[in-house]
Amino acid sequence: MNEIKKTNVEELKARWTFIIKDHSDHYIFGKTDQRLSNVHPNNSLIMQQQLDMKLKDPQLVVRTNHQWLAIYVGEKLIYKYGATEKQKEPGLLQTTIHLPKNYQRQKLRVITKTPYEYYAGIPARVFIGEAADVSRFFILHSLPQFLLLVMCSTLIVLMLVLLFLKPSTSRKSLISSLILIGFTFLVGVQSIVLNVPLSTLFGPKTLSILYNLTAILIPVFLTNYYLLQTKKYQHYYLYGVGSQVFLLIFGLLCIVVGKLSLPIAVQIFSGFNVFMTLYTSAIALAESADHNRFYTICSPGIIMAAFIHCFFYIQLFAGAANLTTDWPLILFGGLMLLISGYHFEEDIRFIQHYRIKQQAKEQQLLLAQEKQNNLLTTFKLLTEKEAAWSGQAPNLALLLQQLQEYYQKEFRKQAKFFSCRLAVKEDSEILNEENLGLLIQLFEKFLTDSRFGSVDISIQQKQEQLIIESNTSAFTRHSFDETVAAATPSDQHEELAHAVKQSNGEWHWQNKEKQQYFKITLEL
Repeated sequence: MNEIKKTNVEELKARWTFIIKDHSDHYIFGKTDQRLSNVHPNNSLIMQQQLDMKLKDPQLVVRTNHQWLAIYVGEKLIYKYGATEKQKEPGLLQTTIHLPKNYQRQKLRVITKTPYEYYAGIPARVFIGEAADVSRFFILHSLPQFLLLVMCSTLIVLMLVLLFLKPSTSRKSLISSLILIGFTFLVGVQSIVLNVPLSTLFGPKTLSILYNLTAILIPVFLTNYYLLQTKKYQHYYLYGVGSQVFLLIFGLLCIVVGKLSLPIAVQIFSGFNVFMTLYTSAIALAESADHNRFYTICSPGIIMAAFIHCFFYIQLFAGAANLTTDWPLILFGGLMLLISGYHFEEDIRFIQHYRIKQQAKEQQLLLAQEKQNNLLTTFKLLTEKEAAWSGQAPNLALLLQQLQEYYQKEFRKQAKFFSCRLAVKEDSEILNEENLGLLIQLFEKFLTDSRFGSVDISIQQKQEQLIIESNTSAFTRHSFDETVAAATPSDQHEELAHAVKQSNGEWHWQNKEKQQYFKITLEL
């Protein structure tokens, strides 16, 4: 690391003379960290200073922000970036130029011009050093952006894995996850644009489009994620987010039809985002006071980021330029880590809870299946015993009678009303084990499910078919001060339906307010 840090590259910040073209009496001496006033769009700003640094292989690196550029050493033009037929508006430029051998004691002039009012008067950033050291210098200073890009990529992969592993997620949860993935992706794209070595892979216009679009979309994705997390004050926050989305759509339409330039649109959105950060802080405080878990955990970070964000824009409005610390990217990166951490914790806890619930359900199903098998064996033995005592052959009528007597007692223990009417021929053969298991499964469902309080079943034989019909009602309890009625079951009894289909039977279920009717037809 010490070897990497040893570079002869420096940024030329001081000892500049600034001249506004056509205002030869207007000389300004100073640094490049402040915006120059009285520079209008399409007016040239000239920066000049004498090059005294002695270098073997001198290289100049110049960065401009949506400005055309011309560079002179003495009277010689060594670089020009101007409008062409393909590119009529300037973008984000970083260019590397080798200085001529006789550069020393020569006057370096950097001339910038822009059609945008906001970017007029912003001095270019100029670096000078040995050619062998320039790449090392910018790689070293781009390590934070490299780290942020790696974190974004890792988080996106983890969120996609969790999204894939997460079972039966709600629509709201799915949209929240997708918005968070989109937010993380946009932060990663902006880190690429601001990463000097990686940004050289793109042209100035492409860098401009990527940077401006991410600058516009990142706050929109973030506030929409916040909106989905709000509960009590969601309708209030919806006004702010709705205005932001409307402004985004309207602005993009104006850009498409050519009525608005993308760099100008960014400044409009930046001004509105100052309001949204403060509005979001107020909503975060209100939600956390109402014990919203997301805001209770994340509101300190959200509020701190909002105030630092506002302070950053106040600096820009006050005339600051070429700020070396990109606070918005740092803040969005911090919020990304904070929100992703909460998101991971919620998803992992949901998956664990779901797996525990599934294991308990599977265990319950195994116990129920074992009970049903035991009951089936018992009913068969009792039927054979009853048939031997009466001198008959075991038949379906005797078995159903045993089943009816057993469940009459069991329903009485549960304080439930139970009625079962049988109309089966005495000479009917006993059903196969699969269909008998289906009948026991049906009775067990009504017995163990607390939602059913009244069960009326009829089993009758018509030709070569056994028809089971039932009317059931929701269970109702009365107390001294209130009446609580259980909700009508919302499930469609998939297990019973699947069992009927396996038995090649017909299944019909119908909900009528608090009454439920079903009909099962089995072949004898």
